[in-house]
Amino acid sequence: MEVEPDCIFSSDSFEKYADNDRCRVSKERVKDFLDRGFMTQDGVYQRYTETLSEKLNSAYGPSVAGNIRRSFRKLRDPATGYLSPMAFKHLFAERLSGLEVGNSLDAPALLLDILTSHAFYPFSPPYVDSGLPQIDENAFLRAVSLLILAPARRTKSKFRSAIHSMYGGTWGPHRGWYIAVRGKDASDFRRRLFRSLATPDDSNINTRTVTTIPVPRFEWLGFRKDGSDPEDDPTQQFVVVEDETEASIDILDVLSESPPEKDTLTMNPFRESYRLVLPSLPKRTDDLSSLCIRTTKLVALLKLIQQTQRENTEDLVTSVEEVGSDAKVGWEGFETVMSEYSELLADGIANIFHLFTEAEIGNIM
Repeated sequence: MEVEPDCIFSSDSFEKYADNDRCRVSKERVKDFLDRGFMTQDGVYQRYTETLSEKLNSAYGPSVAGNIRRSFRKLRDPATGYLSPMAFKHLFAERLSGLEVGNSLDAPALLLDILTSHAFYPFSPPYVDSGLPQIDENAFLRAVSLLILAPARRTKSKFRSAIHSMYGGTWGPHRGWYIAVRGKDASDFRRRLFRSLATPDDSNINTRTVTTIPVPRFEWLGFRKDGSDPEDDPTQQFVVVEDETEASIDILDVLSESPPEKDTLTMNPFRESYRLVLPSLPKRTDDLSSLCIRTTKLVALLKLIQQTQRENTEDLVTSVEEVGSDAKVGWEGFETVMSEYSELLADGIANIFHLFTEAEIGNIM
């Protein structure tokens, strides 16, 4: 179900009526998962790899996941078994050799940054003293899947608002729907992209805030009270919303999308029940407000997309340079400039990383 633009947000906290049998059962199932050792970081990654493989099969057919795995094996360092950054960069240097952007910034290194961040989603990449975190075959598959799958549903060429998966139930006096899995929209893609390109902004230490995102918990339909024609639409959507920290929202999304045991008879746990798991999992410590992207790096990505998509991005480049006049672009500036260009960015990046879905990517070195 989609949250309508004219919905009314309830002033009540979700917890006001959360002490009911349905919510208790949901939390008990999550606690059971935790007690049985299912909710480790490795377990989360394993289930999410399976979830994304299923989405790939549905979107592109059964051969694509296998092609991505074969691409990884050609890029694998035989000494370590992990992705070879040198082989990855060499492949894209060859593919992008005729493009102007290759001369303005190291485009293969930029693409490797994007891939690395997505390989460890929904967690932060592990810290290493030198070099890059080690990306194995499953992490490579997850990264490419996230970069080529549509980040949100579309109507014609535009991304739609988020559509949430729900279960029917009662919350206090209201009969409606609990949120089982949060739907995604274009803003989720932009957050992922920003994080994949950003680094800590040491000059912004004193103005950092905690970024929160409103997430629906429950919704129901009631009668309108504004005197509108009941024959037109007699119902009004009411939604219970709670703010979640941006640093944990993706973890909760993945947990609810990939439960350890799928129960089609009694229904899977509600998304909010997985908050019980957060203390046992790694945390993102870098808030969006503490990060920034070098202006030259963001401009290079836009020019790369311009040349691969054959789309004119000069106006967008100008806007980025204005927002990033001090050589960096923060989250608010990024969101202001990029919010109208989500489809261009997503399509451009997807087309670049579709290389790894081909049956044969050619000689690497």
